[in-house]
Amino acid sequence: MTETVILGESGRIVLPASIRKEFGMAPGERLTVIADDGEIRIFSRKMILDRVRARILKKRGTLKGILDEFLDERHEEARREAEGE
Repeated sequence: MTETVILGESGRIVLPASIRKEFGMAPGERLTVIADDGEIRIFSRKMILDRVRARILKKRGTLKGILDEFLDERHEEARREAEGE
């Protein structure tokens, strides 16, 4: 989908209703704006979380156990710091 918007005062843009509806965006929602390789990209938190989940699933095949692994790593780091390693 392609829409045209006008850059307003203070650099503001209004995302067209059709795009907000397609991506489930609501007023007051925080968005992340990324400038990368000559492009501007706008992401909602849900979009970013979906991307992270997809990458994890592609790499691991499952989300199961990922929190436990993360916590184990943090506990191990804390133990090493406490022991002065």
